[in-house]
Amino acid sequence: MDGIGITIKNGGNEMYKIKDIDDYKSKLTSEQAESLIQHCNEFNIYPEICAWYDDMEDFYQDWIYDNNIFETEEEAYDRYEYGTEKGEFLKFRDGQIIRLSV
Repeated sequence: MDGIGITIKNGGNEMYKIKDIDDYKSKLTSEQAESLIQHCNEFNIYPEICAWYDDMEDFYQDWIYDNNIFETEEEAYDRYEYGTEKGEFLKFRDGQIIRLSV
C-alpha cells in the first residue's frame, strides 16, 4: 500500500491508483475502490466507470429493455461474460456491477 492506493505490478505497464478512479456516481466504497484498482491493473484498463448496475436485473433492464441492445437475457448475459473476461465489467461482492470505459 502506498498511502493513496494499492500498487500491483501488471507486466511493467502503468500502475493505477485510487486517485485515478473516475467514479461518475461518487458511490464507491473504499473496499470497492481497492477491488477496482486491482482489477484495472490486472487488465491494464484505466479506472473510468461508465455504467453502474445494482445487480444483474438492473444490467438486463439497461441492455435489453431500456436500450434494446439485446433481445434476451441469455444474449445479454453472454455479452456480460465476454466483457468480464476482457475486464470491461467488474462485479463486486455485494452484487453491484460496474462497466469500465474500454
